[in-house]
Amino acid sequence: MTNNLIFQYYIPYEANDAHLGGVEMPDWAKAGSKSAKSYAKKCNAEYLLTHDRYFKHLDPRLDALKVVYDPFFDQFDKILSIDLDILIKTDENIFDFDIGDIAMVHELGIHQSAAGWMRRVMESPGHERGIIAYGKKLFGDDWMFPKSELYPKEKFRYMNGGVQLWSKEGRHKARKLFTSVDHYYMHTRYTEQMYLNLQLSNPEFNVTELDWTWNSLASRQWPPEKPRGKIQHFINAAKFKMPELV
Repeated sequence: MTNNLIFQYYIPYEANDAHLGGVEMPDWAKAGSKSAKSYAKKCNAEYLLTHDRYFKHLDPRLDALKVVYDPFFDQFDKILSIDLDILIKTDENIFDFDIGDIAMVHELGIHQSAAGWMRRVMESPGHERGIIAYGKKLFGDDWMFPKSELYPKEKFRYMNGGVQLWSKEGRHKARKLFTSVDHYYMHTRYTEQMYLNLQLSNPEFNVTELDWTWNSLASRQWPPEKPRGKIQHFINAAKFKMPELV
């Protein structure tokens, strides 16, 4: 019998993000937890929401990676790790999918909608925190992010970290092959989404791409007032609409 888990982690927002929440979970986060907990019941999976820090000396967003690094999670088969600013609007069981090491969704349009940011962070070799430069240090001068198989017209594959479906084998492989989080943070200071994209560019990993409906982004795939998709991701200010939609 399989033992699957839906995992969520609440980040106590601070400083510039204080308007999104605080030490106590705001209503939008409670709505996301309620939705995920309900979906876990439909899928006969366990549900876990934590506030506990794992990488206590690093950016708290990196604690989403605890499903890889914390041996506590070894008891589970597949783990669906999802952000709290998400509502699940499907009865289809994602745990039934035949996946490789991990299944995620490419962030459609990231190269256009965040063009300035992408050029500065990823493509500028002289940038002090440039991801492309760091990737070449790790994997060699010929390294580059792979192309998306589902969306080949995109410049390269860039997965959104808000929905991650991990196999047990994938988590064990990641624990063995991923560059240490400390080394990454020392060189880049970017968060878990960029870390995952960088590490999963290693051809040793079998990454399954899910279509956009499994992580549809507000303001990208739909306007905030008309959510679409099986898993709806209310990024930025759109999250404040979640309590009325759960």
